[in-house]
This record gives sequence, C-alpha cells and structure tokens, in this order.
Amino acid sequence: MFSLFSKLKHRRPHNAMVFIDYEYWYHSYKKQYHLIPNLSDFRKTLTNKNEFLISDIMVFADFSNENLKNELPNIRKATNTIIETGNTYFGIKKDLTDFVMLDYIYQCSISRKDIDTYVIFTGDGHFQSVTRYLVQQRALRVILYAVQGSLSKQLKAVATETTELPTSDEIQRQCRKLIIDNLEYVSTRPSIIPTFLSTVNTVSERYNVPSEVVHATLSSMIDDGYIYQKIYRVEFNRNIKIVAANWEKLREDGLYPLD
Repeated sequence: MFSLFSKLKHRRPHNAMVFIDYEYWYHSYKKQYHLIPNLSDFRKTLTNKNEFLISDIMVFADFSNENLKNELPNIRKATNTIIETGNTYFGIKKDLTDFVMLDYIYQCSISRKDIDTYVIFTGDGHFQSVTRYLVQQRALRVILYAVQGSLSKQLKAVATETTELPTSDEIQRQCRKLIIDNLEYVSTRPSIIPTFLSTVNTVSERYNVPSEVVHATLSSMIDDGYIYQKIYRVEFNRNIKIVAANWEKLREDGLYPLD
C-alpha cells in the first residue's frame, strides 16, 4: 500500500506546450459569432483542468493586420511568446502562419523530450499530419481546440480529444449584447415597432445568429427582468405587445452601456 502511494506521489506530471493559430481563432470567432477571443480566459480554462502543467503558450499570427495588431495588449496578458508570421516576397504579402506554427510544433517534438501533451488551437486540415505523427508515432497526447463550424473532420479524427468553442454560455452572452444593441437602436426610431418576433428575426438575420438562440436568449432576458413587454397602441382599435429594455437594471448589473 505504501509502495503504491509512493509511486502515485512521485509520478511525473504531464507537461504541455500550447500552440495557438490566433488568426484562425480571431477571424472565425468574429465572422461566425461576432466574438473576440479571450486568451486570458482560455489560459484559465487550461489551468483549471489540472491535467498538466503549461510549459508555455505560443501565439502565432500576422500582426501587421491592423485588427490583429490591436489584440496584442490582450494577448500579452496571457503570454509573452508571440510569433509574428507575416512575410513579404517580391513585394507580395504572404501569410505563413500555418507553416511557421507547424515548424515550431515539429521542432518542439524533437527538442523537448519533457513535453508529453500538445494543446493545439486550430481547425485547419494542414495540421492533420503533425497530429497523427504526435499521437500515433510518438504516443503523445494532442488536445485540439477549434471553432465550431470551422474544424476539419480529418483533423478531429486523429486528435486525442477535441473541444469546440465558443461554449453555449459564450454564445448566449454575446447574443444578449446583440439584443441590447438592437433595442438601443430602435429606441431612437419611433417608426420601428419592436415586437418579440420582429426582434428575434432582426437580430438573427442581421448578425447571422440562429433564430432559436436569439429566441431563447430574449426569453431569458425577459425572465431576468432585463427586458419587459408592454402594450403599444398602433391604431385606434388595435394594440400589440412590444418589447423594451429595462435600462436601469441593465446599468445596475453592468450590462449597459455595451463595452
């Protein structure tokens, strides 16, 4: 019994290297979900798993892109290992993020014998070969993170485990912001009559969010008192029910103004 306890106590912890294709994460989040990556929250998620010790988090992107350049202060809150991947050949800008990141992963597998877990944030099928190599030939773990709707099936099939983001909570929080933004807009335009269904349809179509997600979020906001319904007279003998924001409660709970 003592011998077993001693072995468990001195078992070598899993050491992990984290590789993030920030261009993929940023553009996929923004295009599909109107979200911005939060690398500090992502680091906390990895740390809270208690499955491994993070040796380093490496972030790859072409930061000559103005939008990505503006992300650097937030990235530095979580890591200082930032790899600039932009390059120019004969006056033509070339995006080499995938190739640079692949090179770093292969070099790590050769030089860092202490690393037994690779956390890779990408959905690109170009990473299928290196993932298969790490898992099948090197017997290492590859924990894959990817954006929902932007993940290669072939890549997913060879990873040890896969997590797709954003979470349902992230999507609902962002949807709540979009609803508030819409209600702020219509509050200054008397010609727009915001019924429950028209709000759902407008937010869904304008931001490309599934209508069922908007419907559920709007319903929960009414239940929580952030939005209320009231009768609005359209004509002399016709009333309809509209939705309106409880701006005071939104302010009290830090949900308005929008950040």
